[in-house]
Amino acid sequence: MKILDTKSSEKLLAESENYYIIGSYEEASLYRKSDDKYLCSVGHHYGDTTDALIDINERFCLVVGCGVIVYRLKEPFKSYMYDKECNQWYEFGRGPENIDWIRCINRQISDDEVEILDEDDQIRVLKIDL
Repeated sequence: MKILDTKSSEKLLAESENYYIIGSYEEASLYRKSDDKYLCSVGHHYGDTTDALIDINERFCLVVGCGVIVYRLKEPFKSYMYDKECNQWYEFGRGPENIDWIRCINRQISDDEVEILDEDDQIRVLKIDL
């Protein structure tokens, strides 16, 4: 796995058997563990990405901060782009009229449910739609 420079803004947000996600400022980047190859951007959050999770079955990852981005882990990996529709990802809670500030991801409850903590310290369960 990539060595993180302690002087940089990079932080390990999530990891699984085959992938890991590095956060650096507002960007969340996906890497393959076997060769530390950068695969793509899986999110960009105003005010920094606060947390990430890689599905226990490696079907998707979730990145949070200003809203939520669900990114499907399948080739070809396409880098996330704000305000662009793509079958590789979907997002919510990120528009000017409906911002959801998410503090962290608590845990994956089931194959398609993830528990998050919002800015008001309210626990919410997200149903992941693949």
